[in-house]
Amino acid sequence: MLSKRSLRSRFVIELAVAMTAMLIIISLVVSIYFHTSIISNIKDDMINQSKYIEKHYKTQEEYNQQRDLDFLKNTSPYQTTISDNPESFHKDLEFISNNENGHNYILLVKSYKDDSKMLIIERDITKEKLLINNMYGMLLILILIGIIFIIYYAFTISKKLMIPLKRLTEQFTNMHDNLLNQIETKNLPLEFTKLADSVNLLIKKIQTSIKYRQELYIGTAHELKTPLAVMRLKNQITLMKYKKHDNVREALEQNITSIDTLTAMIHNLLEFGRAEGAQFEQPQRLNLIRLMASKCEEYELLAHSQNRDFIYHFDIPHFRVHIQPLLFMQIFQNFIQNALKFTPENSLVSLTTRMDEDNFIIEISDEGKGIDEKKDLFAPFQRSLESTGAGLGLFLAQNAAESMGVVINLKNREDKKGAIASIAFPLNRFLLRD
Repeated sequence: MLSKRSLRSRFVIELAVAMTAMLIIISLVVSIYFHTSIISNIKDDMINQSKYIEKHYKTQEEYNQQRDLDFLKNTSPYQTTISDNPESFHKDLEFISNNENGHNYILLVKSYKDDSKMLIIERDITKEKLLINNMYGMLLILILIGIIFIIYYAFTISKKLMIPLKRLTEQFTNMHDNLLNQIETKNLPLEFTKLADSVNLLIKKIQTSIKYRQELYIGTAHELKTPLAVMRLKNQITLMKYKKHDNVREALEQNITSIDTLTAMIHNLLEFGRAEGAQFEQPQRLNLIRLMASKCEEYELLAHSQNRDFIYHFDIPHFRVHIQPLLFMQIFQNFIQNALKFTPENSLVSLTTRMDEDNFIIEISDEGKGIDEKKDLFAPFQRSLESTGAGLGLFLAQNAAESMGVVINLKNREDKKGAIASIAFPLNRFLLRD
């Protein structure tokens, strides 16, 4: 239940051992105190009785005459003997413990002041011993109950102590949803505040670094776009002066193609910078089906303008989740645009949704040539031979998917007549939050 390396298990074990040891020590001290007190009170009582007998009775006959021995025998735990033979006793006072026929006795042996007599007082302490044994048994039961309570209490306390850690863990886990938000320290105990402050400082540094990198990408891309646009314009103007089969014209056309490629790459760099900024977008609770339906109407018009067909079908009318719309649209738009790009004219691109036990899945299917599944198409600058882009689209889509917590995939259709791009929303991540 608790691993050896668990902080909680160590706390529970150490707290339980310490409290159990304390309980046992207190129980032993209390039991020894009561045991000693009971026996000590019996001995004090016997000493007082011996003093009284020594003062008032000189012989056994005198003691017997003034006492009802039958009555004392049945009601008193004491049995008194005054002996005329003190020679076997060499001390003024001695207590002797004895056990006969299942009974426990204490004998007080005391000599008279003139050493002429020896007084023996025997006390039956069987009931007191039974009381002491019962007390030890009760203490043992209380210790066992106490140990069970201590273990339960240790688990309860450790669970409460883990609540701040669970809160921190939840905030760390939700970093994909509320990406790089500062950790709230208001409800955290003082001991965890410093940890949260350190994490917040780290988050601030990461935000600053990403913001600086985003500005660098966007700024550099904007600076490059202007001279490339000027170069392309000059090449186009110069191109008009030459005939179709002129070598200079061919060189100028190649220049224009290269400039277009660089412009596309710069556009992707801009998209990458914007994508990093989109990670700071606050998630919104929305109906994903409605969002896709509104966009699909636009893609249907786009497909028709390119002499292609685009159809879409949703198995369920509602799927409400917390997502970052910009990041989702970056994936969604990239997949549909790629499907339209690689699908021949008069062919079909379709969008469907389905659910399995673990995921809500969006699938975009095309009728193109398919993909090379041996290549990592989500790597930066990885593209097919037919592609004219810079090869950053799927790389940006993968980054967006990781930020959102969804899983994207690209594979060939089973009938080998195109490719299928999919976006999977894990239900245990997105539905439990709702």
